[in-house]
Formats: sequence, structure tokens, C-alpha cells
Amino acid sequence: MNPKKKERKPQKMKIEEIPIYIKNIIIKYYTKLNKNGRGKIYIASIVILAALFIFAYSYNGAYTVKIDGKVVGVVRKKDDFIKIVEKIQKRLHNTYNTAVVFNENIVYEKTKAKEEELTKKEEIEKRLKQFMDFKVKAYGIKADDKIITALPKKADAEKVLEEIKNIYIDKEKKFEKIYFVEDVAVDEAEVGISDLKDVKEAVKLILKGTEEEKIHEVQKGESFWTIARKYKLTVDDLIKANPDINPERLQINQKISLIVPKPLLTVATVEKLKYEEKIPYEIEFEETKVLYKGEKKIKIKGKDGKREVLAEVVRHNGIEFSKTILEENIVQNPRKQVVLKGTKNPPPKIGTGKLANPTRGRLSSRFGLRWGRKHTGIDIAAPIGTPVKAADGGKVIFSGYKSGYGKCIIIDHGANTQTYYAHNSKLLVSKGQRVYKGQKIAEVGNTGRSTGPHLHFEVRKNGVPVNPLKYVKY
Repeated sequence: MNPKKKERKPQKMKIEEIPIYIKNIIIKYYTKLNKNGRGKIYIASIVILAALFIFAYSYNGAYTVKIDGKVVGVVRKKDDFIKIVEKIQKRLHNTYNTAVVFNENIVYEKTKAKEEELTKKEEIEKRLKQFMDFKVKAYGIKADDKIITALPKKADAEKVLEEIKNIYIDKEKKFEKIYFVEDVAVDEAEVGISDLKDVKEAVKLILKGTEEEKIHEVQKGESFWTIARKYKLTVDDLIKANPDINPERLQINQKISLIVPKPLLTVATVEKLKYEEKIPYEIEFEETKVLYKGEKKIKIKGKDGKREVLAEVVRHNGIEFSKTILEENIVQNPRKQVVLKGTKNPPPKIGTGKLANPTRGRLSSRFGLRWGRKHTGIDIAAPIGTPVKAADGGKVIFSGYKSGYGKCIIIDHGANTQTYYAHNSKLLVSKGQRVYKGQKIAEVGNTGRSTGPHLHFEVRKNGVPVNPLKYVKY
């Protein structure tokens, strides 16, 4: 007994298989009818209809998608493009954890296209990233109504503002007020994906800000190092901004150029400070015939006074912006300094042939052999700062640092006579200057090859050291 044959269910034909199916039918009927030469007209009709169908199918309906006038691609259905956009939106949403939107004008233009003329999904995605400005819903930090940065969450934006404030706040100080100079707010906003920051990035962006040029006037006691520290710069930054200024020779009121970062936000702090301030003493001059012209001598030494000050200090980003004195109480009045100023005409600034003692003090080492070698002068022990005077009138032929001698002065008195003054702490005359006998030219020191504060004094005749004690008495 034969098993019953199973009925074959008709299979559904895919639309792209229709042209092939029609072609096979045409070939089948053409073979049968062509044997007896009949039906040529019928066959021709079928062939024409089939060709028209294949042509119509091959160039099926499609859409050219444009964004702001730029062609993104060609798709069969609008839905094909929408799905690609939604896929990108979803991926961006997962990355940034916030809603992703776009505001571009999308235009669909009807067209005809073969299957191979449709744009691949990957290519459409690539072009979308180029043409579409995907935006995210975020929270923008505004300064004077202008968004300076944006973050995914409101809490993140508020944390940024808190961190910016904390940078300029000393927790050990008590502030009357802490605020932003700008009108600062956190509001919802749609921003470009590239503009979205995390907390760390936003803080860095705000602090870096832009560059601003400032001018600083040098105050007494300031150096490149103290100025750089005040403005949170490096010494190299200052040198680059001021190539024509010698850092070792700053002068009071000299203008220094500063290229400093200008943060996008300004944190203002207000505090009340109580401190003690010195009151500088005044200087009064009295003329006297006892001293030569150009000579000065302190008659009464001045003394600074003291006062207690209560002030309100406002700082912008840690740098003092203003100071208002609220109270002042004098603790100690200053004492005026009285200085005698000479009016007597000085002696001639030429050699007299007679030498005077160059300083006061104790003879600590004589001329001649000392420690196995010749000592070319005498040493007069004296405290640092003791006046050193020219032993005779003449011309300064050297004033500076000399190996072994330290800070040294050499005076030519004429008649082949020269005197040396060595180991000084301070030099008061310059090379080429003429001096008179008894004029203060230096101060005792301990510079060069020296074992303690003293003046090394030499007398040279025709360039050869001679015993100074033949000319001066100690």
C-alpha cells in the first residue's frame, strides 16, 4: 500500500524573485510555442510586458535624505533613515546618560533607485556624525547669562561651583561673605555633545579661562620670585613676559608685565582683618659746619611707631582687590630722625703726601711674614659696618670684587702711591670717582679670604707693597 503523498504547500515568493520567475515562464512558453511557429505575437507581448515590469521593479521608489541642504544618503523608506537616527540617539544616551536631541531640518525627496544605489547604513551613520549637531539635555552654568560650560546633572553643576569657591577659601579664616562677582546661575540647556563636561573637566575649563595682561608696579623689597608667587605664576613666566628687564636689578615703581590666566568665574571673599602696622618715622635735616659738603651724620636715630588696624579686605580669586580701613588705634608714636648735613667745603681731592688712619679699630695683624708667607698689608679688626675712609685724596682706580680681597677699593694718590682697602661689606664709591682725604668710601666687612670682620689696608709704592705703619699709627 502506497503512503499518501503529502500535499505541497505553496511557498511565498519574495519580491526580488519575481523578475526571475517571469523570465523562466517566458523561456518555457517560448520553447513550446516556437516548435510549431505559432504565438510569436503572444510571446513578443509577454516579453515587452516582462521587460517593463523588470525595469519598473529595478527602479523602485526611494528617498533622497537631506539635512540643511546636504545629501546624507538614499533610502528605500523614510523609516529606514529614522531607525538609523534612533540607533545613534540610543547609543549617545547610554554614553552620556541624558536625553539626546537634534534640531536640524531633515528633508525627504522622492526618487527612483536600484537596490545597489541605496546608501549603506554605515555610510549614513558616518555622514550623520558630520552633518548633524546632536545635542544633549544638560545643565548649563551661566555667567552673566552666557553658558560657560555644561554638565549632565544639576548636582554636578552645583558641585563645580562649590569646588571653584573652595579653591580660594582658607578654611582657617572666617569670611564675612563669599560670592561670585558675575551673575551665576544653573539652568537647563541643550548643548552640543562636545560641550558636555564632567566635574573635573568643567573646573579645569573655568580656572584656565582666557589670558589677560596686567601691569604690576614693583614695591620695596619685591623680587621676581615674590611677584610670581603673588600672582600664582612661575619666575620663567615673568622672564618671558619681560625680556628687556633684568630680574636682578628691579627698581621701585618699575612696571612689570604679567600674562595671567583670567578664570571664567571670579570668586570674591570679604574678611575683616586685625593687624599691627608700623608708622614710618620722619627724617629732618640740620645743617652743620662740622661736616664736609656731601657728608651726613645721624644726630638722633629715628624709630618707627606702631598702630593697630581693623580693615575689610576684598579678594578676587585670592588676590587682594580692595582694602577699607575701618578702625585705627596708635599704639606707639614714631620718633623723628635728625640727620646732620655738612656745609663745610671739603679738602682738595688730590694726594697730600700724608696718610691718615683709614678706620678705627685694633691692629690684629702686621706687615711681613705671616703663616709662612708675606702679608702685604696690615689688618685692623673692627665691627661690620664701621666706616672706612680714604687715607688721602686721589682717584678711585678700582671698586669691586677682587680675588682674595673680597669687596675692595684701590685709590691712586699720585706720586706713584696707591692704597688698598679690602674685605669690605659695602662699597660707597665707583671707579673713576675722585675722593678727598677722610671721605667715607666703604664699610668694614668680612668678604673674600677673611677669618673675621676687619679692614686689610695696603700701601704700595711703584706697585710694591710697603709697611703701612710707616705712614699710619695703630
